[in-house]
Amino acid sequence: MSSLTMTYTRRNLAENIRTPTMFLTVALVPVGVMLFFVVPFIGQDAVAITSATATLVVFGVLMACVGYFSVAIAAQRESAWGRYLRTLPGGIAPQMLGYLLVGLVVVAAAIIPILLVAGLFTEASAPPPRVVLAAGALLIAVVTFTLLGMSMGYLMSMRVAVIANSIGFLPLAVAGGMFFDEADTPEIIEQIAPFVPTRGATDLVLVALTGKSVGPLSLVMLAVWIVVLAGLTIWGHRRDQIRRFD
Repeated sequence: MSSLTMTYTRRNLAENIRTPTMFLTVALVPVGVMLFFVVPFIGQDAVAITSATATLVVFGVLMACVGYFSVAIAAQRESAWGRYLRTLPGGIAPQMLGYLLVGLVVVAAAIIPILLVAGLFTEASAPPPRVVLAAGALLIAVVTFTLLGMSMGYLMSMRVAVIANSIGFLPLAVAGGMFFDEADTPEIIEQIAPFVPTRGATDLVLVALTGKSVGPLSLVMLAVWIVVLAGLTIWGHRRDQIRRFD
């Protein structure tokens, strides 16, 4: 990894630490849901709490990736400093790698508190091979939601990105059925959930962690979303490059 990439990483990390709103939000909201709405009710049911923990980890990843990348990229696009960085001879690659590395730190801030609560205060458990599989599945979720955040950052102004980030992750979570027990999920949610990326990401992690049987439609749609969001991110970056520099 180049020293230039690490320079961008340190700068972006220092900027986020100076204004730690993002870290606090992604760390406290999911673990708060875990502590107050999940652990008191199903904390001693090993099967239920394991699935709930996996779902909240995916929710934390959603908040972290969409929240960080959408606002960070939109802010860089509109700032004089961001325009200056694009003129430097190192190119865009070290800057983007720096964003990705800081994004992983934000993701860790979302995941680690949930896992600590599950490990210390609940009966959640899974065999080590399943945990490894779930980690790989979670990486796919990270890629999906990172692409979602990046596409928002390139296609929205900073003001719109902040608003979308503030309210956008909750409808995605609800539409994906993340906050519903399987037996109590409303029919309308069951109908639309397979087409929402949050459902596909959650199902993929649950299949890997618990062996739960899920319908193939949500997993197929997750692959479709990854392709679509990657295309939107690339197109948004090229459009922004043409508008500002060509």
